[in-house]
Amino acid sequence: MKKKLAFFILNAFLLVLTLPKRLLARSKDVAEIKPRKILLIRLDYIGDVVMTSPAFSFLQSRFPESNISLLTNSVAKELYKNDANIDKIWVYNWPWRFQRSDNGFNKAKVKQLFQVIRTLRKERFDLVVDPRGDSRFLFLFGALIGAKTKIGNSRTGNCGLLDFMSQYDTEKHEIERSFDVLRCFKNPPVTLRPYVSIPDEELDRAKALTQKLAGRVGHPKVALIAPFSSKDVKSWPLDYFKDVIAHLLTQKYLVIVVGTKDDAKDALLLTDLFSKNVYSLAGKTSILELAALTSVSQLVVGVDTGVLHIAACFSTPIVAIFGPTRSCEYRPYSKYAVVADSQSCVCDQFTHQTCDVLTNGYARCMTQALPSLVIRRIDEITIQQLKAL
Repeated sequence: MKKKLAFFILNAFLLVLTLPKRLLARSKDVAEIKPRKILLIRLDYIGDVVMTSPAFSFLQSRFPESNISLLTNSVAKELYKNDANIDKIWVYNWPWRFQRSDNGFNKAKVKQLFQVIRTLRKERFDLVVDPRGDSRFLFLFGALIGAKTKIGNSRTGNCGLLDFMSQYDTEKHEIERSFDVLRCFKNPPVTLRPYVSIPDEELDRAKALTQKLAGRVGHPKVALIAPFSSKDVKSWPLDYFKDVIAHLLTQKYLVIVVGTKDDAKDALLLTDLFSKNVYSLAGKTSILELAALTSVSQLVVGVDTGVLHIAACFSTPIVAIFGPTRSCEYRPYSKYAVVADSQSCVCDQFTHQTCDVLTNGYARCMTQALPSLVIRRIDEITIQQLKAL
């Protein structure tokens, strides 16, 4: 409620502020613009950046003569620094309030923010695209940098800054919503599949690493486990993952647990329960190395986290465990992905920041997605693979 009120006040202020310009300005046909410089904003989590990737290739094909920049976080920069569709990446790590390591605004963050705004202002962007539809970003990185044309969606309301605004449809997937922002232009792409750009040498290293862990030459059968999310509310009990890993071992998988440095201790608590064929790489891989591992794996199992969205860029089978977030909006966007969801969440899934009903420290809806459900989804994938042979 506080967040909605804050956006209402911000949007009201911006509507009043922009009223004279909107009354005096001539209507603009966004479809006819020919931008020399384009800035695409995606400052949230890595999964959200990946889900925006179809927009990168569309903008490049629609405006081949334009210089296309991406404003994103430092992790996403590493993932897309080799992308031929993006000419330059600018970095600002927005301090999201509900991250597991809360890094709210401080003096240094505010100083860095205004440095980024000053730098972007010098670039003189003709078009700013905000697929998230965030009034704060449109004001800070659209209006304040002097962008001529700004497009986004109605997620946080009509702030009066947009030259084109798509409707934020809660029944659509985030990839589809992100691309709706670009439907003011012509020639939409045939596919909305996300992608990441991984150098061949990274893929070779990932294959070599799995061979080393397996102790043999030749590509082993690898299952990647992603138990951790940036938001605690999405966590699934480690004891449940233990049962899933035990099942995977009966299916002759080499099991690799992944995560960040902050997850390393919990990852070891999980892998130490097994004597062989289960390893932790939490905190030991770069984002590109992690992406390469999802590409060479035969299965990825995890909670609603960026690892699964990266895996959706490939033909890797995925089992995604959902509870507090709506799978219709945020499931891995891949025909190779299946969802394990207890469908028992009683909290507000549209904010999904905290849980009102906890069981042993976990969101109750996550504890009600039992290991047997996830194992059943894994077995369904195995049956499909056998039929495909």
